[in-house]
Amino acid sequence: MRTGNHWLRDMAFLNQRTLGVGVLLLGLSSAAGATGHLLDLSLEELGDIQVLSVSRKAQRLADTAAAVTVITAEDIRRSGARSVPEALRLVPGVQVAQIGAGRWAVSVRGFNSRFASKLLVQVDGRSVYSPMFSGVFWSAQTLMMEDIERIEVVRGPGASLWGANAVNGVINIVTHKAVATMGALVRASIDDRGKPELAVRQGLALDGGGALRVYAHSINRSAFETAGGGSARDEQTGWRTGFRLDSAATGADHWTVSGDAYRQRSPEVLALGSAGSAYSPFDFEGAHLLAQRSWAMPVGVASLRGYVDYADVVLGALAGATVYSGDLDFQHRLPASGGHEWIWGLGLRHQQVSVRSEVSVFDFMKDEARMQTFSAFVQDEIELLPQQLRLTLGARLEARNTTRPQIQPTARVLWSPTSRDTVWTQWSRAARTPSYGDLYASLVTGSQPYPPFALATLVSQANPQLEPETLNAVELGYRRQFERGNAEAVLFRHRYSRLIGNTLGGVRTPGRFPPLPEVILLRDNHSAAVSEGVELGGELSVMRGLRLGAAYTAMRFSFDASDDPVRAGASDTVANRNADHWLSAWARIDLPGAQELDLQLRHVGALTGQPSPGVAAYTVADLRYGRRFGRHLDIALSITNLFDERYTAFDSDYFPSAYAYDRRRILLTGRWMF
Repeated sequence: MRTGNHWLRDMAFLNQRTLGVGVLLLGLSSAAGATGHLLDLSLEELGDIQVLSVSRKAQRLADTAAAVTVITAEDIRRSGARSVPEALRLVPGVQVAQIGAGRWAVSVRGFNSRFASKLLVQVDGRSVYSPMFSGVFWSAQTLMMEDIERIEVVRGPGASLWGANAVNGVINIVTHKAVATMGALVRASIDDRGKPELAVRQGLALDGGGALRVYAHSINRSAFETAGGGSARDEQTGWRTGFRLDSAATGADHWTVSGDAYRQRSPEVLALGSAGSAYSPFDFEGAHLLAQRSWAMPVGVASLRGYVDYADVVLGALAGATVYSGDLDFQHRLPASGGHEWIWGLGLRHQQVSVRSEVSVFDFMKDEARMQTFSAFVQDEIELLPQQLRLTLGARLEARNTTRPQIQPTARVLWSPTSRDTVWTQWSRAARTPSYGDLYASLVTGSQPYPPFALATLVSQANPQLEPETLNAVELGYRRQFERGNAEAVLFRHRYSRLIGNTLGGVRTPGRFPPLPEVILLRDNHSAAVSEGVELGGELSVMRGLRLGAAYTAMRFSFDASDDPVRAGASDTVANRNADHWLSAWARIDLPGAQELDLQLRHVGALTGQPSPGVAAYTVADLRYGRRFGRHLDIALSITNLFDERYTAFDSDYFPSAYAYDRRRILLTGRWMF
């Protein structure tokens, strides 16, 4: 267990560049005026928020038979979040651990990892997971936070509608329509390390009622620290630019075209065991183009969405991968009839993965692979008692050319005994298809003593015969809408089978001197695990201009016992990356004179069994002060880790590197809208 150096450092004054930007921003406030309170939205109205992720249709949050949390644009702004993972800290059941400056581990209900393979993440319906590891390169998801309308987080399986990877949850990031971002916005920020960022956005009204938004912003995040207090050399830099074009909204008939391009660097110092360490810049670049059309049919409403996506990642001179994706998705929703409301759809996805490696740490069975996936789903929402009792039945068939077809069914029951109370239960079966890395990549996972040898290299071997992992999940939830607040409690149990794990495959001595032995680990589908726990969340409007909220999760995560020491050791490594409890609490306060004060407390339990010095439990307080000057300018000062508790949150997996530590951070931000 890490004890660490929990000593306080005097808060540093902002450097000259920080003060210079502050003076410039304050100078723009000569046209200052009064503004109203920002917390006037009644919490009772939150039940009427429309969500899309549960039933693939606009649906009131209060009517969803699932554990759903919606993070609104105002929640994001008031939290001071500069990235999506930071905003997700507000959600029960979502474990967020920052590995370094631009590196994150994000998961729902267990299996936390840099590439959490059982979580589907979408931006406007476009999947952003990488087939390399069936996870998300969060380093490359540097969205412009002002363009996000809401983030819908569904805890629990969503595979019956969304397919593979929607095992433990679905995160759907919904951006504003272009018409909602008219005019110009300029954002400038600088942190206490002197790292500036700039973002610009322009919204235009077009002839015929359409609208266009274009934007560009830079990324410039300061490095974390090493255990000794030096720089971890993992500062994140880059840029992103994009657009969105919307037709005039005329009922069900409308279309959208959007796209973006980015280039970023998120380096880290890789730990190479007896070979020392190596500075390795991770260079990301990519682009996508998405088009979507919805229209009224003689019976019901249909939509067609398609996108193409290019993503490339280069690990210095060591290795690289390029992924091309194309996706078509059609769905048709029929009007309610006889107590039934049907929705069905078809999907087709093509992905091409090309890899290259210059070192023996990575060995690929195939330098190029093509993966095609066909899917079809159907769902019936049945009203058993008007306004009180509903049953939802659905299933999705998914067939990929690399594995056997999978059927992923679900059954949900929603009971609303009163207009304020909702009780639901669900059972779902979901599958996670093996990634390219699972099937075709052999990786050096580390080194350790192996008698009679003083040191041996561990090599995890590729296995193209792997089958999909499966989950059976049950959930019971209760949601209550109070006069001035709401609360939610959820119990869940996830039973995983056919999990991909390692077993001992023998020892070999390569033909080099000195002969360092290699312990071969064979991948198979013979592991199983359980996660179960409780998720609690709620908000309360204490008075005008004061809102309080909290989210708490307690979880037990464990693998089935195994007599195979290699399998047991690998299972323990995965299980020990998950905290058994975590809490976030916040207060949103409106002060006189268009001022805001936002406080946030985060507590995360220790990660047991981690390599020395380990990951201890930590509690962090964040503060944000904001001030509006008229309708055109606002300034915010954010302090994260207010009391300067030096801590580390995660032991880097996949790409081993030393623990990175965070300290107090100060950010000054100004936004000018005209």
